[in-house]
Amino acid sequence: MKTKQSDRSFLRARPMTHAAGLAAAMLSFGFAGAAHATILLFDQVRLSNGDLVPTISGNGPETDYGDRVTGSPMAAPGGQFTYGDGGEGYTPNITTDFFATSGGVGQWTTQYGDLTNVLFGDNNSMGLNVQFSAEPGFLVQLYSFDLGGFAFTDYTINSVSVFAGSSALFSQNNVLVQGDSTGPRHTAFDFATPLSGSQLLIAIDYSNLVGGQQDNIGIDNIRFGQDPPDVLPPQPPQPPIGVAEPSSLLLIAAGVGALLIRRRRVDPLASGATLE
Repeated sequence: MKTKQSDRSFLRARPMTHAAGLAAAMLSFGFAGAAHATILLFDQVRLSNGDLVPTISGNGPETDYGDRVTGSPMAAPGGQFTYGDGGEGYTPNITTDFFATSGGVGQWTTQYGDLTNVLFGDNNSMGLNVQFSAEPGFLVQLYSFDLGGFAFTDYTINSVSVFAGSSALFSQNNVLVQGDSTGPRHTAFDFATPLSGSQLLIAIDYSNLVGGQQDNIGIDNIRFGQDPPDVLPPQPPQPPIGVAEPSSLLLIAAGVGALLIRRRRVDPLASGATLE
């Protein structure tokens, strides 16, 4: 079994594009904004004292990460969790679970191709699993996820599947998990039509790997939503700055009319008088 050197990472900061800056500005002025998706980034771990800190390689994932997400950052015991934003609605009615087949799970910061902060199964595991469970009346919508190979290496694994109960919604055998510098730096799974179910399970089977390699497959950027989506309630339209509402215009017009009537009553020119 290889030795992985633990290190620390800081929260990823993505540069704000002009379009993103404009969208943020629109939201700040009260425009009805687009909904946000939940993307699991695995950017935090919880220390033994309960504090949430940027991911430390080798620490296990938190059981409450990804549960009932309502925004990002999101307050949690010990600090805040951060999530990505994909546009399909946050997931306040979905819970998550992370576990390995015959082993434990952990998080790692780098070297899984070009992915940063991943979830992996330990060296005694045969597979890695991510499960989503929806509350009654809701469905999970799975849009995409990424896999990467550790130590910047490619691996071919038995299979990658997505199940809804006992039904396989997606399954691919002999999957090449990218990680080296030749070609793509990770393997992306994107579903043009999201996979949907009251409970979904991503099952990654790498039991064919030789001893010491089972912890070399990492998953990241898991993008999911819910149906019905969690959409911000519509906001009432706000009048442009400096333009009065119709009711205000009526009041102003009435006031001007009253002033004109009063002027006619007191204007000496209106009564035929002359000014000295």
